[in-house]
Amino acid sequence: MSNEQIPLRILKSPWSQAAVGGALTLIPGRRYPAWLRHAITWGSTATVTVLVANPRLGSRVLGALSRSSDQEPPEPIETSPKARAVSAAVTGAATFGMLRLGWWFDEAAEQALRKLQVPFPRVLLGVAVGAFYYATDDRERKDMNSLHD
Repeated sequence: MSNEQIPLRILKSPWSQAAVGGALTLIPGRRYPAWLRHAITWGSTATVTVLVANPRLGSRVLGALSRSSDQEPPEPIETSPKARAVSAAVTGAATFGMLRLGWWFDEAAEQALRKLQVPFPRVLLGVAVGAFYYATDDRERKDMNSLHD
């Protein structure tokens, strides 16, 4: 294996997302500066909305991602501008809502664990998130392998 393939292999490992997700969970969301929370929330919402609203740009991005992951790029779906606008608005609203729910849930989960007198609630949350990320990534790999068999 060449040295150029090592970083790509690390990124594709089911352990990498689990380790990074678990480590980032150790930092409470309320400790992030407000500007960073807003940038994550609004930046993600805007990005998803633009990708859904602009099918050519979305297809290019999905094509680039699929080339790096050994998957076939999805076929573009022709829709009317009105349908794209509605889809973009609904997807953007859902993205914004889920991110806001995530910020709230982070705090609520930590407070619930503190009420239960769990000694290190952030560590428990970090381990739980890492395990969840690993389990879901592993299942996706098994599903993909079973489709190719």
